[in-house]
Amino acid sequence: MRAVASATVLGVIVAGLGSTFLQADSTTTSQTHTRILESYGRLPLHFERNDGQVDTSVRFLARGSGYSLFLRPTEAVLALRQRATANEAVLRFTLAGGYRRPTVAGRGELPGKINYVVGDDPAGWRTNVATYARVHYSDVYPGIDLVYYGNQQQLEYDFVVAPGADPRRIRMVFDGARDVRIDTDGDLILSVAGGELRQRKPVVYQDVKGVRAPIAGRYVMKGRREIGFDLGAYDRSRPLVIDPVLVYSTYLGGSARDEGNDIAIDADGNAYVGGETSSADFPTMSGAYSSRAGGIDGFVTKLNSTGSTLIYSTYLGSAADDRVNGIAVDVLGHAYVTGETNPSAVCAVTPNPAQP
Repeated sequence: MRAVASATVLGVIVAGLGSTFLQADSTTTSQTHTRILESYGRLPLHFERNDGQVDTSVRFLARGSGYSLFLRPTEAVLALRQRATANEAVLRFTLAGGYRRPTVAGRGELPGKINYVVGDDPAGWRTNVATYARVHYSDVYPGIDLVYYGNQQQLEYDFVVAPGADPRRIRMVFDGARDVRIDTDGDLILSVAGGELRQRKPVVYQDVKGVRAPIAGRYVMKGRREIGFDLGAYDRSRPLVIDPVLVYSTYLGGSARDEGNDIAIDADGNAYVGGETSSADFPTMSGAYSSRAGGIDGFVTKLNSTGSTLIYSTYLGSAADDRVNGIAVDVLGHAYVTGETNPSAVCAVTPNPAQP
């Protein structure tokens, strides 16, 4: 079994849900289905702690729709997947003149855990890997912190400027971009192989008695690939937040066919979904393997009642074609699935089978 925790698996299910699908589980109301489906799109990014599953220089990693993000102490590496060609562009984000040894920590630990079970030697497995809603860099510049977060469709990062700190010190450098420019709307456009990456005009604000007070702000070119901020007047005795939003891909799913085939709801309102995918670039967040086992793989995913947290998600398949066609759940929250597999293949999921 390939265990995959993915913030985007459920997103692809949304596109394939029709009226027949919604009627598959008569024990739930259409109102409940609607609420859950609307929630799928708001799933947060999961930043997984690096416990040895990738290069040791990486502290945290995340996988969103169309990209993978690797956070190192002094840089962020964004690997962008091209849907049509499956090619990859790599963009590196660094801070010129920033502190070289910031403290990097995960914040807001999530209930979902990740397991990498690769090969036959348990010594090489990585299990119970923690995931977080945010990654916090302290003092990237004196008095300035950097926080990464986001959801399936966009990546955000905030510069949090302490009272008295100077935001003019912030200089963002983008290596790997063919061209860096600011368009007429004030957005930052980063040209990469196969397309453009857009960073929205920054939202700048201060919290005044629980109310966000907007501050005028814009990007300014500091060099060919170096960007800073120009801010209007603000209260320097209060913290300041500068919030760019990075938009690369708004589609959900891979370049081939992805389907959700059945859904079940437990007594607590958690959603269990079974389906199939044939996409080689299916935007899973992480897992035991970087590619599917066969032409078509089944999947099983559990989401909490509000759709805000992925509890687990796993591929279920062999070297042939496999599908999860039906799913049910008992009072203890155990999921039971039925489906199909090619009888000529050796199924990957056969623990103590009655018929191997």
